[in-house]
Amino acid sequence: MRTAAVLGADADAPDGRAIQILKLSMAASGRLRQPVPGVAVGTAAFLVALLLRLALHPALPPGFPFFTFFPAVILSTFLCGARAGTVCAVLSGVAAWYVFIPPLGSFFLDRAVLTTLALFTLVAGIDIVLIDVVRRVTAGLIGAEAEARRLLAQQRRLVEDLRAETDSRVMHQTLAEKSLLLDLALKAAQAGTWHYRVATGRALISAEMARQHGLGEAEIEIDVARDWRPLVHPDDADRTLTALGRAIATRGTFETEFRIVRANGETRWVSGTGRVELDDRGEPEWVVGLTFDITDRKRAEQQIAHLAHHDPLTGLANRTRFREQFLREIALVRRGGPGCALLCLDLDGFKAVNDTLGHAAGDALLRILADRMRAVVRIEDTLARLGGDEFVVIQTGLHQPADAAILAERLTRTIGTPCRIDGSDVSVGVSIGVALIPADGIEPDAIYQSADRALYQAKAQGRGTYRWAGRPERGALS
Repeated sequence: MRTAAVLGADADAPDGRAIQILKLSMAASGRLRQPVPGVAVGTAAFLVALLLRLALHPALPPGFPFFTFFPAVILSTFLCGARAGTVCAVLSGVAAWYVFIPPLGSFFLDRAVLTTLALFTLVAGIDIVLIDVVRRVTAGLIGAEAEARRLLAQQRRLVEDLRAETDSRVMHQTLAEKSLLLDLALKAAQAGTWHYRVATGRALISAEMARQHGLGEAEIEIDVARDWRPLVHPDDADRTLTALGRAIATRGTFETEFRIVRANGETRWVSGTGRVELDDRGEPEWVVGLTFDITDRKRAEQQIAHLAHHDPLTGLANRTRFREQFLREIALVRRGGPGCALLCLDLDGFKAVNDTLGHAAGDALLRILADRMRAVVRIEDTLARLGGDEFVVIQTGLHQPADAAILAERLTRTIGTPCRIDGSDVSVGVSIGVALIPADGIEPDAIYQSADRALYQAKAQGRGTYRWAGRPERGALS
């Protein structure tokens, strides 16, 4: 949906009325006894947007009353959450109504004005909710990762401090006392220990390290090549042993991270550190070290990486992931690779579902349709949700336009099939615009705009269908 076009209204220079709005906004902020960060940020974003809108007014064509207010709502929500975005949205709606929507300088209300304000409220509300959800989820994941890192650093510091304390008393304590202190430290840090003998290739591992690797509950001696290597993930085994060999050759230290695959199929991440000990001749004799289970930290990192490239509601690729993949596919075409197609999708009738059944039902419908589209789109293609009810598909390895037409027809059928939600059959349609690469261009933005225009041609010509950006009778991609 293109909100700027729907919310359009002609307006003359509105400086006098804007000054009234500024005074009212500043007076309302001044009456706050204890400034609330969200309210202050929302108000400030609104004021900046209003001033910028006034400055751009002579250069803008008629019909853009909310041109600078949408970015202000998005920015204030991103910075301070839903409260700031709501404040900015309310102030922006009132200001645009009074200053930029005719008849100017009044709060005149008729069906056209009401529709304009309602659409602005809907789009701003969706932006606020989505951005606030992403902020909260991201903050939780980042907090979990920070806590995991803090605990790991605390454990390592504890081990290092206790080992330093043990070394300082080496001349005054018996070997048994030193061993007891070290055992206490390792137990507190949940760290495993290992002693690798260079000459034999065997290692003595502690009970904690044995538990980490699924080798039992007691201290054991193992052959590294025979007993340990099969437990390590195939992608990590050679790299880890190479790092160990490099440490021995340089008489230095050893530090790496690797995955262990237990007998039950569970994969755990382990961090290993070690130091080479020399004999009387200065030759490497032992490598002694510690291991820590870092599975929780790795999972937190993976969740953050996933969230950065996927839509939290549907699990599809998000706008960032789509952009990266789109540029990659265009680069392949420029190097002489096969063509591809860009399909822009916009649901027909989705707003009515939200209005009649509520946003929870709308979210459920989006998840169902996302799963259906996954079943239609090939795994090598990219299916992404750009926001709201807008989706895109990058169809790769395309040799003839008919392949894109087949995919568009399949998507139209699968989306048009009624969905069962909360005991009710819910039906929506889809309009699709199709652009071929390189036939319709090779520049990313121009291609997207061509497909988007074709999409709205499909909407204007009856909906529930697809339209080409170029000539449909073209039989080749170039």
